[in-house]
Amino acid sequence: MALGAAIALLEEEGPDRLTTRAVARRIGYTAGSLYFVFRNRDDLVLRVNERTLDELRAELDGVLDGQKDSDARLHALGRCYLAFAERHPTRWRLVFEHDVLDVDQVPEAMRRKIDAFFQLIAAEIARRSPSLDPDAIRRAAQSLWGGVHGIAILSITGKLRAGGERPAEALVEDLVATYLRGLDRAR
Repeated sequence: MALGAAIALLEEEGPDRLTTRAVARRIGYTAGSLYFVFRNRDDLVLRVNERTLDELRAELDGVLDGQKDSDARLHALGRCYLAFAERHPTRWRLVFEHDVLDVDQVPEAMRRKIDAFFQLIAAEIARRSPSLDPDAIRRAAQSLWGGVHGIAILSITGKLRAGGERPAEALVEDLVATYLRGLDRAR
């Protein structure tokens, strides 16, 4: 219940308004009672971010159903990632922009979720380019998704319009296709 209220508050009012006190007010609890559930605001944000990552991962897994070709799967993942960021810009940005005061506070489960995302991309690259060594595959996954992420952030912040007329989805398609052609040449 508290996480649902936190997500609604975040989407309606933005990250600056996301406090344990505001969440407590929304669900009719006292702020003190929420500290039985969340250690502090960082813990609340981390839990919201975990939920966001779970939803993103479910959507990414969903677009892979029925897709056999690795190139098509990588294109579908790129489109899905961008679409999720555009539908949930505040939540999506909070995953990447929230500075945790104590790095040890980042739950191991969240670290595994982030790593599993890169493993998903790396697995598709490995399927299409099996001659690459594991370090090159991991680097390729991080490089390619760094580019997709960059297009997504430029799109949701309105900065993409300053650089041209191409829609973000077309840029993601171009980036993935060009990167994959580059991998083919590097073999």
